Amino acid sequence: MVFITIKHGYLWRVLGQPTEYKNFVFVPVLGELYDGINIRHYRRPEETPTFPLTDYIDNQLPKIIDRCRHQCGKIADAVWVRGRIPAIFGFTPLSLPFADYKYALLEQTFMACQQSSVNNDWVAYPFVCEDYDLSVGLRFIPDASLTEVYQSISKAFWELLLLEPNHVHPFCDGYVHYNELDDEEWLLVALKNRRCIIEFSDSIDF
Repeated sequence: MVFITIKHGYLWRVLGQPTEYKNFVFVPVLGELYDGINIRHYRRPEETPTFPLTDYIDNQLPKIIDRCRHQCGKIADAVWVRGRIPAIFGFTPLSLPFADYKYALLEQTFMACQQSSVNNDWVAYPFVCEDYDLSVGLRFIPDASLTEVYQSISKAFWELLLLEPNHVHPFCDGYVHYNELDDEEWLLVALKNRRCIIEFSDSIDF
C-alpha cells in the first residue's frame, strides 16, 4: 500500500489531468492551504504573490507574454498563465460564483507530488497559483524547513508552463479592481487569438 502525506494543506477533489515534470507530479485540485491553525482561503490584501513567474524567465520574455500588458505598459503575465493552465491540465481554473467578491483573475490550488526514494510513498506540497493586479506568483504556507523544496517546485512549475508558451486556450474572465480613487470597478480580462484584452467594463460577463 502506498501512502500520500500532504504538507500544510487539505485535498478535497482532483481537477483536470496530473502532469509530471522534473521529479514532481503537478495535480490541479480543489483544496486548501493549512498552517496548523487556520485554513488560509485567501491571501491578505497587502500580500503580493511570492515565487513570481518573472523570476524564472531568462533575459527575453516570450512574445506572447510580452504582449500581455496593462495600458500603462506593466506586464500582466497572469493573463498568459490563465490561458496556459487549461492547455496543460485540461480544465478551466476555478472562478468564484459571486463576481462581486472576485478580487483576482487567478487563484488556483495545485499539489506538487514527489515520490520518496526510501519507501515509494508520496509527499504532496499544496500551493496556490494566484495574481495581484495581474502579476502572477505562487503561494505556499511559510515553512523555513521547506524553502528549498518550495524553490524547486516553483522552478519546475514555471518551466513546465514555459515549455510551449504559444499553446494557450482563449478565455473571457475578469475581476474587481480598485482604481486611482479607490473605487471598485470590474476589469474585463480576455485572451483571444493569442492577444490580450484588459479593459474596464460596466457589466460582468465571464
